[in-house]
Amino acid sequence: MKYNVSTLLTGKRGTMAEEVKEAFRQSGLSHLLAIAGLHLGLVGGFVFFAVRGGLALIPWLALRYPIKKITAVVTLIVLFCYLMISGAAIPTQRAFIMTGIVFAAILIDRLRLSMRICALAALVVLLLDPASLVGVSFQMSFGAVVALIAVYETWGTRLAYLFHSGSFAKKVLGYLGAVALTTLVATVGTEPFAIYHFHHLVLYSPLANVIAVPISAMWTLPWGVIACLLMPFGLEKLALVPMGWGIDVTIAVAQWVAALPGNVWSMPRLPTLGVVLVALGGCWVCLWQGKWRWWGTIGIVAGMAAMLLTRPPDLILADFGRFLAARMPDGNYLVADTAEKLTRSFLVQETGASLLPWPAAASSAGALDCPAEGRCFYAAHARRVALVTGEAGLPVACNTVDAIVAQVPAGFQCRSQIPVVDRIDSWRQGAIALWLEPAGVTIESTNANRGDRPWVPHPVSARERARAAEGK
Repeated sequence: MKYNVSTLLTGKRGTMAEEVKEAFRQSGLSHLLAIAGLHLGLVGGFVFFAVRGGLALIPWLALRYPIKKITAVVTLIVLFCYLMISGAAIPTQRAFIMTGIVFAAILIDRLRLSMRICALAALVVLLLDPASLVGVSFQMSFGAVVALIAVYETWGTRLAYLFHSGSFAKKVLGYLGAVALTTLVATVGTEPFAIYHFHHLVLYSPLANVIAVPISAMWTLPWGVIACLLMPFGLEKLALVPMGWGIDVTIAVAQWVAALPGNVWSMPRLPTLGVVLVALGGCWVCLWQGKWRWWGTIGIVAGMAAMLLTRPPDLILADFGRFLAARMPDGNYLVADTAEKLTRSFLVQETGASLLPWPAAASSAGALDCPAEGRCFYAAHARRVALVTGEAGLPVACNTVDAIVAQVPAGFQCRSQIPVVDRIDSWRQGAIALWLEPAGVTIESTNANRGDRPWVPHPVSARERARAAEGK
């Protein structure tokens, strides 16, 4: 339990069991493990009300000094310390800036959570780390917050009347309804980025959040704050035990939802252009106030529809030739035995496909036929490609295939006639993907897509370096 407590209080997940982290990912509860708005909001609220309540008990102070503003300053200091202790990740920076602006607004008697505050937080984060714009933390964090602010700015008054009026029982149901709505809005705001980065959709994420978020907000994290306050006195166990109960329930919910059939859906690859269209369309919908705001849905729909125009590569050669994968008609991949576990995991994350063992010599599997040691033939979309897995598979008759993919150096014999990709090309160009079409073979490489920039590697062999030195 102590490792899970450490994760919730500091955001450090290294000591958390891998199966528990996977359950949180597959249930849509990973945001509970990141120090973000929920954590800083609870800490800030607890400190603010506790300090202000304590100062209000001293009439001499309460009658002579603005204790509300004094409390806001104390809260800002505590939140800044929490930011530093947690490691100042992007979601924590965003939450600190937005929460900090709210408490700073108390000092000037202007309190309103608006899109302007969110924009200011994004500006500060980008000034500190411009590269975070293309990172998953920035995109999902601000995607959720922008969507929530837009919804509550537009319908906040009506939602407050709906959820927080009537009898006590109705208010309790209203709170659960507000949590469900908030979860649904945050899910809609983040799912396009989750699909872009992780290539899967968690279908029952709203269900998990409706159950787990109230437990974390009303039980687990408040006890965590109390535990931190008791640590200087060595009495933290009094709060850690009930906090552990909440953690156990949350883990049980995550594991239950993750195990539900049909929960995780593998999604097609969302191209960069698609996610840009979704982001621009979402900003248009959220930022405008007039009826023309709904024109942004055109960008969102067009961006998501871009998934229909993409297809995973048929063949992949990577990791200096050690990784070779061939796509089967069912969408899964046959992977050569030389592929390392880490590279395999990247392919699974990118495509959501299952990885199958490479067929032995003199056998076949689906579109892949391996008639001899070191050589296989892959057929798809009216194209035939020779896959060379060893020196014994060379040479290949150039006029019998449309391309050659080799885990070993393939030489120059066929390069003037057909596309040839080998281990040397993977060393020079990074991972290489091939798409087979009736019209021909399309090849893309990592370094070519990154462009000719100073930070893109361009390996040069010792022989080429020697020739260059002789030329000088």
